[in-house]
Amino acid sequence: MDSDLNRAPGGLPVPGALEDGLLVVDGDRKILWCNPALARMLGLPPGEVPGTDLLSLLEEHLLPAIEDEASARSIRQTLLDGADLPDLCCRTRSPAGTRRWLSIAGSRIPGGQHLIRIRDAARDIDAHHFRTALKQSPVVVFAQDLDLRYIWSCNQQLGPTDESIIGARDEEIFPDGGAHFTAIKRWILETGEGMRTSMTLNVDGDHHVRDLTLKPLRDAEGRIAGITGTAFDVTERDRAEKALQKRMSELQCLYAITHLVEVPGITPDGLLQAVADTLPSGWQYPDDAAVRIQIDDREYRRGEPKETPWRQASPIIVCGERRGEVEIWYTSEKPEAVEGPFLTEERMLLDAVAERLGRIIERLQIEAALRESEAKFRGIAQRSFDLIATSYLDGGLNYISPAMERILGYSPAEMKGTDWEDYILPVSLPVWEEGRQRMLQNRQVEGLQIEVRQKNGETAVLELNGSPIVEKGMIVGFQAVGRDISERVLYERLREQTLDLNARNIAQFAILADHVRHPLQVVLGLADLLDDEKTAEILREQVRRINARISELDREWVESRKIREFLKRYEL
Repeated sequence: MDSDLNRAPGGLPVPGALEDGLLVVDGDRKILWCNPALARMLGLPPGEVPGTDLLSLLEEHLLPAIEDEASARSIRQTLLDGADLPDLCCRTRSPAGTRRWLSIAGSRIPGGQHLIRIRDAARDIDAHHFRTALKQSPVVVFAQDLDLRYIWSCNQQLGPTDESIIGARDEEIFPDGGAHFTAIKRWILETGEGMRTSMTLNVDGDHHVRDLTLKPLRDAEGRIAGITGTAFDVTERDRAEKALQKRMSELQCLYAITHLVEVPGITPDGLLQAVADTLPSGWQYPDDAAVRIQIDDREYRRGEPKETPWRQASPIIVCGERRGEVEIWYTSEKPEAVEGPFLTEERMLLDAVAERLGRIIERLQIEAALRESEAKFRGIAQRSFDLIATSYLDGGLNYISPAMERILGYSPAEMKGTDWEDYILPVSLPVWEEGRQRMLQNRQVEGLQIEVRQKNGETAVLELNGSPIVEKGMIVGFQAVGRDISERVLYERLREQTLDLNARNIAQFAILADHVRHPLQVVLGLADLLDDEKTAEILREQVRRINARISELDREWVESRKIREFLKRYEL
């Protein structure tokens, strides 16, 4: 029975393990024979299939499952016409919802019969999709035997076809690196372990970097039968990584140069020499790079002084004026690039360094001028008789000139961090607060007079001119310039007292003159009435003497008025 099931009519041998469904029909479409695989496909016992009508069988068990109506109609019409059935691949759906691809084909065999073949084409479709996807990717799949000859390859891209390397070894395909490639694969064959590595291959003069995954190929019994592997072309990624590394070295070079400016105590000469020593690290061949930085009449070098044709330079511009240049050259010949042996990125780096040096030198010059200006200002402030002080809202007095110690008796160190209010007498606090508020409103204050307490407990009068300190658009404090006007205030008070006393004296002079002259006139009239001429003359003489004294007082009164007017006119 088994022998009959495995042999078709006419003596055609059918392998028992064959998964294709086969059946033979006569000219009237009557099924003469089918194999077990076909019965399994249709879900029928093998003995029920022979003797049935082919079209009826397919109409009941196969054609309804075909999703493509056009394919089902084509199969039905071909069978009705008795013609050969061309190989047709169609998708079917089982009652349970499972989809699969079936390949249906029919051809004539001896005896006027037809052989119909129905097989599961899912593997073929999967293989087709796999190959299509693989062809559109940079992944290579291959297999080699124990002799490390290629026995299968897909998407190899080493020749006109994948089959062009079949039978060849790596040494024959890759003369430059094949021996190293073979050594790795021999190790995998010996150890039975997989490996992931990368290799650079020369393909038609172009270098390709491939990321390789290699594993032993085993047969059905688990014995190592060769090598299987995948290769992923990472040439562009490798180039991008090298470009990134080059860019990182350039950025590190720029960062190092920028960081040099912040080194405490570094001089311009030390800075420029450090830049010359650092610069080669940003180039492809730092060990063969020489540098010369020229500023005015000074030079800073690194490497051999002998100049070569492989050179590039960039000017150093300071405040719009060319002051020198940065020059770099290779001491030996290198492969040709964009600008001689130099890359475009290296030209950009050199220009950036030269531009940065120009700004650094400009900054150093400004800082030197500022330090000189600050030194001059500090010298003036140190020698000035006027006090100079800066005060911050969140830190109190910050700078106090030495004149403050002469005026108040406190040293600048004692006053630093304190507030003006610690020294101002209560009687002057309202005046001080008004002036302080004006400065916080970004207004100038002039002629502000305040009384302050000296260290010895005495009082001094200060006259201040103040202005706000503005940083980043915000008022953070104020600065004051002033002087001790205690003596001037005392003088003004004495002057006022003197003027007042003078005014009282003038008034007394006038009163005295009036009070004396009237009695003298009476005495003089009495003298004229006396009969004793001698006595009368004596009285008249005394009146003349008294009048002379009063006239002197009148003259002094006039002079006192003139002095008072002069003092008031010139505020003396």
